[in-house]
Amino acid sequence: MAKWGEGDPRWIVEERDDAKNVNNWHWTERDASAWSTEKIKNLLLAVKFEGPEGTCEISESREIKGEASANNRKGKLIFFYEWDIKLNWRGKCVGSASNVNGEIHVPNLSEEHSLDDVDVTVTVKEETAEAQALKEMMLRLAPAAVRSKLEEYLRALREECSQGMILPQRKGEPNVAAPKLGRSSSLSPATTGVPAARKSSDLGCPIPTSKINLNENFVASAEDLYSVFTKVERVQAYTRAPAVVEAYRGGSFSLFDGEISGEFIDLQPDTRLVQRWRRKRWPEGHYSTVSIELKQESDSTQLILLQTEVPDSDMEATREGWKRHIFENIKSTFGYGAQLL
Repeated sequence: MAKWGEGDPRWIVEERDDAKNVNNWHWTERDASAWSTEKIKNLLLAVKFEGPEGTCEISESREIKGEASANNRKGKLIFFYEWDIKLNWRGKCVGSASNVNGEIHVPNLSEEHSLDDVDVTVTVKEETAEAQALKEMMLRLAPAAVRSKLEEYLRALREECSQGMILPQRKGEPNVAAPKLGRSSSLSPATTGVPAARKSSDLGCPIPTSKINLNENFVASAEDLYSVFTKVERVQAYTRAPAVVEAYRGGSFSLFDGEISGEFIDLQPDTRLVQRWRRKRWPEGHYSTVSIELKQESDSTQLILLQTEVPDSDMEATREGWKRHIFENIKSTFGYGAQLL
């Protein structure tokens, strides 16, 4: 019986020396502008403010102008970004039915400024007592709240837009250096040294992913089938390899000598389990979500699997791995594929 990573060549992680950007030596760039625009918009439109004067919310992203990129040079990650953000806000004073409208302007979000130095200005359109009261409230609350959301954006820029940019060394794990911020007032090619030409496939920095849906019938009770995924001795029986299975919320698991690893997110005995799940060959830090539903039928159990965030480049291999190295192994090991007479 083939082990995970053996037999089907799509499951084998081979060491390749194709001379393509060996040891991450050459400058590579990923345009994060389109992704950043949407990320900033979604984060800021979720902001609401409440005080004794009344309540306000950011109602519209009027203009988000700028650019951002993630760059890899000699195994080091460098991020450039420069944004001019204009937002509309609206609110009501306590006991009033009238809307007050205003604007928020962030003119200098860039790698050259710390978040504490980023300007957040608040203006109001009306000249009423209610408008002035809400403006004072917004001047008090908006800068910290907006900077907090921009900090979330910068964290996501570093974590999500660098996935897959550090290539593995010839022998060993990726040599990932700490991300650095660029020191340029502009993101133009002349000031950053980044090639101007970009391919459309490079836009939108998170790696492209897909989902897998599988349905499989096992001649076993839901209780027995559930234990196949949650008891280490049963996992080792059908994987023919050492395993770690900590079957509780937040517990870790490792199958096929570490080829597959992750943690349990949710467990509902005999009916459902959810995992953060990854293959060793995936970009560092990238996990999919696996949800397995077990439906007890009269003489068998239906397993319904949904796996999301699977890298496109590995989707077919992952799908075949579930079918060949897990489902078929479970059936052959425990006899769950034979119809009972």
